[in-house]
Amino acid sequence: MRSQREKKLITKYWLFGGSGAMLLGSGLAVLLHGSKLRDVNADPWFWVSTGGFALIMTGLGFIGDANRFRTLADVLQELDKRANS
Repeated sequence: MRSQREKKLITKYWLFGGSGAMLLGSGLAVLLHGSKLRDVNADPWFWVSTGGFALIMTGLGFIGDANRFRTLADVLQELDKRANS
């Protein structure tokens, strides 16, 4: 049985991981759109590409936080097993 604290960490894991994956994918799409704008010499290509890169980096940060929450949940589970043994 998972503790309340562990359930909160797993919930944060799924929220941050899903949001991070969505931001990463969106950032890739925006970055590719900026690349196409550059090919046709459109004026705002630099700012569109910079925004796409910012989305990618934000997504990677969220995925890193999700990894941290999952690791903390696993550590709590291991500590509970050791305490009950």
